Amino acid sequence: MTTKILTLFLFWRIALFLVAFFATILIPVFGGNFPYTDQVLKVTNLPSWIWGFGNFDGVHYLRIAQNGYTSEYSQAFFPLYPLFVSFATNLQLFLPKDLSLDTRVYVDPAYFITAFILSNLFFIFAVYLLYKLLIIDFSRKKTIATLALLVAFPTSFYFGSVYTESLFLLLTISAFYFIRKGNFLFSGIFILLATATRLFGLLLIPVFLVELYLKLKNNQINFKSSEFSKAIVGLFLAPMGILLYMLYLRLNFDNPLYFLTAQPFFGAGREAEQIILLPQVIFRYLKIFTTVPVNSPSFFNATIEFIFTVVPLIVLIVLFKRIRLSYLIFSLGCLILPTLTGTLSSMPRYALMGFLLLPYISKRYLKILVIIFLILQTILVSRFIRGYWVA
Repeated sequence: MTTKILTLFLFWRIALFLVAFFATILIPVFGGNFPYTDQVLKVTNLPSWIWGFGNFDGVHYLRIAQNGYTSEYSQAFFPLYPLFVSFATNLQLFLPKDLSLDTRVYVDPAYFITAFILSNLFFIFAVYLLYKLLIIDFSRKKTIATLALLVAFPTSFYFGSVYTESLFLLLTISAFYFIRKGNFLFSGIFILLATATRLFGLLLIPVFLVELYLKLKNNQINFKSSEFSKAIVGLFLAPMGILLYMLYLRLNFDNPLYFLTAQPFFGAGREAEQIILLPQVIFRYLKIFTTVPVNSPSFFNATIEFIFTVVPLIVLIVLFKRIRLSYLIFSLGCLILPTLTGTLSSMPRYALMGFLLLPYISKRYLKILVIIFLILQTILVSRFIRGYWVA
């Protein structure tokens, strides 16, 4: 199975490079609607179809990896991923650093190389562990089909980019896997790491509680067992990732919620001081569809964001009774939580965390879904590589 997973990954990775290469020809004008391109990406001296996988949020993670949280509002980005990149780069695991470079202005190319390699390695391990998780409940054929769907998903290219997606996927699947195996202590450790990677990590805590309750209800563990004691320790550890980050923010910036209050400064119309319910957000997007020119980038982005929110929600509703409760809670949370900021911006990327819905999709739709997914992924990765906003 390991060989099949590596083969699937290599086909996907090579295909992404090919699409990215042709995107530089078909879309000659670079959008570049984000800062630090020259100081972080072009300085690598790699072709744009390679460094383009560090566009947008990638430049912020790389700057944090090299210089820490020295830039205003960079605290919006959680610390674990840049910590891994910084640690591996300083160990010179993949490429020696350029000691002649002025790091006050530029980010050493070694950070990009390291981050890119790590993201792809994280994804390989995540896909392998997802196979181990799904095979608990599904046939081998269904499990392999699910892995193919995940790789084909329109925004799966973020797993191979300088983003937290692949690391968070690996930590999430690890938490689920050890929960299903009854190892709640290990699960708590992985949830801790997930909450230090993204806010979505907190959604794994109710998953932990639901699965623990089911184990107790089915007499698989009892209150007096050592397994239950370990589960309590795991539950205590679970939120420590984000709590430690909040402590760091409090001590250094006098604002433990800086990761939230910094969000509006990155645009996309996000609200940090109030909760906006999904019906209000949908109404806002319907207004966009009736007021923005159909041929404008804003209309395209709004349409993609709307589709990647509404369609997964419909799928979740249709499959409601078939999905394992803990999978349902996590998937629903990942779809709803981002919308509470008042926008569907980045939902095409956040929808990746609905991966637990994929094995429940009927096999009669698999071929057509893969075709649709691959067409959309080709379009979206082309735009992303050329510096146009996707998610």
